[in-house]
Amino acid sequence: MPTISNTLLFNLIFLPIIFFIGFTTSYEDFKFSKIKNKWILIGLLYPFLIYLFSWILYMLAIKKIIPPYLGWIASYLIWNFDKWCINLVISSLVAYLLWHFKLWAAGDAKLFICYSSLIPMGKYSRVYFNYYFASFLLLLAIFIPATIYLLFRSIFYFLKRFKLMEIREKLSKLIKEKLRFNKIEMGKVILGFVVFFLFFKILRKEFQNLIFKILPSKNILILASLLFFNPLSKFFKKNAKFIVIAFVVLIIYFGFKMVYSDKQFILETGDIFGRSISIMVLFPIFKKLIDLYEERTLQKTTPFAIWMFLGVLIIWFF
Repeated sequence: MPTISNTLLFNLIFLPIIFFIGFTTSYEDFKFSKIKNKWILIGLLYPFLIYLFSWILYMLAIKKIIPPYLGWIASYLIWNFDKWCINLVISSLVAYLLWHFKLWAAGDAKLFICYSSLIPMGKYSRVYFNYYFASFLLLLAIFIPATIYLLFRSIFYFLKRFKLMEIREKLSKLIKEKLRFNKIEMGKVILGFVVFFLFFKILRKEFQNLIFKILPSKNILILASLLFFNPLSKFFKKNAKFIVIAFVVLIIYFGFKMVYSDKQFILETGDIFGRSISIMVLFPIFKKLIDLYEERTLQKTTPFAIWMFLGVLIIWFF
């Protein structure tokens, strides 16, 4: 756990470069809609040099070449360095996937990797999750405020632009559009999300002692299902036979579980079905609302570097 001393150490060493990268990239993204690679490179090289220098100090202190207190300081800096490396690798993969599915720009993906490298593991320990993707917290701190802001802006726009009767007509039209669905296609998607959540739930239950820390938790899976809703939906529709077979296998698995009276595990599947249906129904409506708002505004792109910087500050101070 971080103490006052190592928190001060983190603030002195990492916070200045975070502020520099944050203010610089936010300004450039807001002004020019561009994030320069040189700031990303500086942000990535800086922590690697700090950790390398800290490791050298620590080894010299062990060999009693330098005073012990320097080794004590270095030990704080390289605290959970192995998890930091794993977190950085996973963060890079997640950033690439978000870029690949066009959920953010290439500059935003690189900036997320940069911030993931600049936040030491000790800053996550107050609300530390029991897995190696600690920057999932950063992802939440970025997307939740940005999404809430955009939804409020969307709602405010409609309230300002349309009269009460027009709002009712718009909402009625939007609901009717969402109700004009192909029931078979919708069933494929819902079943696909059910299989998606159940599969990882079984993995976490059956192999928790072996690979518990690297398996995604429920929170990560919900975020992934929201972020990758469209590609996942397309996959479920195109591979309906595979999804049905997987569902049958899971039913057989749960049949054995029922024989062994694992009632709690069976009851939890109700939550999974509810979660799948909620994602299927609510996500397209929210997305439609935001898309309609963006179509009617001159500024169709949001300088996302600002939200990333805000997310880093939330993690760091709160």
